Amino acid sequence: MLFKFLFKKKKKKLQEQSVQKFDMNNWMNLTKEERLEIDFKDKNKIMRKKKALLKSIRDEYIKIKNSN
Repeated sequence: MLFKFLFKKKKKKLQEQSVQKFDMNNWMNLTKEERLEIDFKDKNKIMRKKKALLKSIRDEYIKIKNSN
């Protein structure tokens, strides 16, 4: 059972590496404008998630502060 776990874990890592390598090849084939556009969209998506998280933390803090 231990061997099955180890081998499955190794297979998973190999698949992740091949996907990352494939993505890098695709990335390098894009034009500069396409890469900048994709980066811009990714940054905006990440910022929206961060802002939502901060807003929820602030709301929880206000609830805790008001309840005491």
